[in-house]
Amino acid sequence: MLHRILICFYVFLFLTVSVGYAQSELVTPSITVNLPSRTIELFSGNNLVKEYPIAIGKPSTPTPLGNFSIIYKEVNPAWYPPDQKGKIVPSGPENPLGYRWMGIWSDYGIHGTNAPWSIGKVVSNGCIRMYEEDVEELFDKVSYGTPVQITYDRIKVRTNAKRQILLAIYPDVYGYGSVTVTDIRNKLNAYRLNPLVTDDFLRKLLSEANGSQVVIASQFRVKVNARLINEPGLVVQDVQYVPVHPIAEALKQKINWDEKTKTVQCGSSSVPGMSSGNMVYVAAANIRTLFGGELSWNAAEDTLSLGKLVVFINEKPVNLEINMVQGILAVPVLDLAETMGRKVKWNKETQVLVVTDKGQSSKVPVDMIGTVPYIKITNINQYFDAYVYWNEQAKTIELTYP
Repeated sequence: MLHRILICFYVFLFLTVSVGYAQSELVTPSITVNLPSRTIELFSGNNLVKEYPIAIGKPSTPTPLGNFSIIYKEVNPAWYPPDQKGKIVPSGPENPLGYRWMGIWSDYGIHGTNAPWSIGKVVSNGCIRMYEEDVEELFDKVSYGTPVQITYDRIKVRTNAKRQILLAIYPDVYGYGSVTVTDIRNKLNAYRLNPLVTDDFLRKLLSEANGSQVVIASQFRVKVNARLINEPGLVVQDVQYVPVHPIAEALKQKINWDEKTKTVQCGSSSVPGMSSGNMVYVAAANIRTLFGGELSWNAAEDTLSLGKLVVFINEKPVNLEINMVQGILAVPVLDLAETMGRKVKWNKETQVLVVTDKGQSSKVPVDMIGTVPYIKITNINQYFDAYVYWNEQAKTIELTYP
């Protein structure tokens, strides 16, 4: 701990000296010091403005934990060596406080250093050291009364500008306690990553606990019919996962999640999924199986897009796969007949479909896509007595019938 003499005119300085310092435009600024990561984080409200590396107290003289505030600021501080009573080291290259001091409690403070090699280490007498250029920048950004919280958080999860999710596990510099896989998973809950990350992967990171920031997932944007949904997709161990409920909502499709079998069902299609909180994820490769449509990836925009026409029958959305036949949109005719409650007979061998209406039977022209018979939308009115409206811009096909 670097000894400072704090005298009674602090109250006076609190009211007067701060007026001379230019402060940046921060909204309710605050400082968080995390000892295991040896970092200072400057916040404006809830927004992280900048992170700075620091040096902290050695185990025999640890930096204290708790909630403090900036109670004193000084440019070019003098140093009073604790083991040499009466000696004063003026500001200059021999002064270990550097050229800025921010007192937070008793003899403890945040200050510069004439030993930049020590930053990132556990070496001080309890105070918090910063690189000189960093402490001068921070000094100008905060004022008297700025809250300073000193924490001991060995697990940090954060996102960066590349939309990556980073996990760091820091060493137990003071021997205050171990962390477990459960502790890590509690941190990951807010990012909905738990079902996508294995215990073995987390145990490996825990065994190393070297403070390295490991990319455990990357976020990407998801669009449905050119519109951005409100939840990102996730890439975990090179597999793309997408949130299925927002996609179903955008397509106006009803889905069912079976927690027991871990499957998502839409109509007659089902695929495996994983649940995290109130969100269900499926591998992007299975989205076409579940909803149909076409998938495309835009690497420049980091966006996965699903394009699909949505079919409405009497204003209710139905899950019918749409395909192009000879340049004309077509739907699976057996599914259409079942949805409309129409009686049809399908002969698989002869590939003949007959529809019966009001005692009269008609042979319906169909086109085969694989083993599935399709009917062009231009023929629906004639054979199923339904009006068809195709809204190309909205990507909808609307069928109405009595």
